[in-house]
Amino acid sequence: MTKRGKTRLKHLAEKVQQGERIVGMECHDTPSAIMAEELGMDLLCCGSPGPMGLMGHPSMATVDFEEQLYMLEGVLRGASSPFIICNMPNTTACISIEESVRNAAKVVKLGADGVHIEPSLGTVDHIRAIVDAGIPVVGHFGVQGERAVMNSGHAPAGRTAEEAARIVELVRASIDAGIFAALFEHTSVELTKWCYENLPVAVASLGSGPHAHGIFHVSSDIIGCSVFPIPPKREVFGDVWGEMHRAYSAYFAAAKGGQFPKPDLSHTMHDGEHEKFLASIA
Repeated sequence: MTKRGKTRLKHLAEKVQQGERIVGMECHDTPSAIMAEELGMDLLCCGSPGPMGLMGHPSMATVDFEEQLYMLEGVLRGASSPFIICNMPNTTACISIEESVRNAAKVVKLGADGVHIEPSLGTVDHIRAIVDAGIPVVGHFGVQGERAVMNSGHAPAGRTAEEAARIVELVRASIDAGIFAALFEHTSVELTKWCYENLPVAVASLGSGPHAHGIFHVSSDIIGCSVFPIPPKREVFGDVWGEMHRAYSAYFAAAKGGQFPKPDLSHTMHDGEHEKFLASIA
């Protein structure tokens, strides 16, 4: 198989201009990254579903930045061709502008191409400074897991005119600060469509309808394997959790009942070595 060239910002822009759909995925481990590489996915994001859905964090508030970076290293070992970004969790892009830029620099120093940030109006200047430092930023809007407490949960966003207008205000401010793409998670299809048709940046949909330049999904949700229930209206394409349960149950039953391990799966000494061994310890 011919190795793909590296996907860069200009390639993503060309796809937008040509009307070719960008396909992306939240990715948190090496096996998923290898498959994304083989399939030819355009963009990977090492995001919050990794620490939560795979590692069991109840919310982003308990995730250490180092934990997110460790998962990024796993993704980078499996994929190199996609444009790869990493989430900046739990106050890593809001305490001070200097610290925000320094944290973003840690991400790209490991080998990522950019960062993923859930903005607020108060952190727009942080985004601007990160972009000024030469680091591409994807802004995440609609349902924002890192602001779940302030937003009273993970309910779909932009379903009222007032809320939709507030989201557009934040997106526009983030575009002015330099984001190159806006990812909408579980926002109303009407709002995502309007942004797709009217905003000057690439728009990606994660559970926000088909009207977008790019479609995103979460690797653990795609295969049906997450610690937490998969969000409603997010299509699942496999049942890895069910397969794991069947396999682990079969192993447990075989080990407990004496059917595992089978004798023919054991290693034996070379001819004559057993007798020599017995004589040596007699």
